[in-house]
Amino acid sequence: MVPAEAYRELEAQILEQLRSGDRDQLRHLVGEHDLQVELLSGEWRTLMSDFEDHYQVIDDESRTARMVVSPDELEDFVEGLRDPARQARWAPISFGIAELTDALPAGTDLVGVLFLEEDDDWLWNEPVYELIAIRPEVFALLEGQLRHQLATGDYRAMARLASDHSEGSVEFSPEQWRVLTRHAEERVPELLTVVEDRLSSPVDYTQIREALSLVADPRYQPSLDAWLRVHAASAQYALYFRDASLERRELEGSGLFPLDGRATQKMRRVPGPGEPPPSADVADAVQRADAGNTVPLSVAQHAQAKKTPVDDE
Repeated sequence: MVPAEAYRELEAQILEQLRSGDRDQLRHLVGEHDLQVELLSGEWRTLMSDFEDHYQVIDDESRTARMVVSPDELEDFVEGLRDPARQARWAPISFGIAELTDALPAGTDLVGVLFLEEDDDWLWNEPVYELIAIRPEVFALLEGQLRHQLATGDYRAMARLASDHSEGSVEFSPEQWRVLTRHAEERVPELLTVVEDRLSSPVDYTQIREALSLVADPRYQPSLDAWLRVHAASAQYALYFRDASLERRELEGSGLFPLDGRATQKMRRVPGPGEPPPSADVADAVQRADAGNTVPLSVAQHAQAKKTPVDDE
């Protein structure tokens, strides 16, 4: 929130920075006047969807989400936030919004309000395999947002949205996730389809819960077994099956994963122990074939040369 006098003085710069400016520069521009209220992923999406008449800049690809309410628009905006019907509808996800509503002055033009996307630090958190449970009243508000993320393949944003508004979750190690999918395929093939679809509706929860109980062997899945026994009956949950491997694809190019099929720097193949150096023509052919198929250095360092069997004389 920015005092009206400061907002009007900086309005042209603020609007320009909102359109195309760097987030940090915009925060620096209004920083000394800034009073912050943090909104969860579903909160700001729902708020911006309900107040589309205000100036907004939203771009999923660049993860930009910005909106401005000028001092002249503040009175109508606050009145909209305090509308009883809207507050009742938003109640299942209203945390930061409730704080914002209480903080904004009613019936005045004393401040301007800027909404900015958060920094991207959360994108570098290590993704995990999870089963995320979302209450039905929360899912009713966020289903459109979740399915949009699923359709666009933005699994990192989808995981953030589901986690921000979850009732609880079960985390799996990579091996536990492989065992879960293998047991689902062997024992309850219908469950494997649900896992691969990623997002299930509360109307299907009873059948999914029964199917999960058939693969929740406490020897392999103690956390899932405990959640089913203690928490699963609390509500008719929507479930998000979070596959960490889908999110890790966004990290390709960071040096952590091989870049198969990409135009990486060409490197000559080094002959193995006891292997004669290739001729110039062969070397060029091998170089072309190997281009793009680089591997992490640690793998190359620990790779063992194939041993040639020696016949006993």
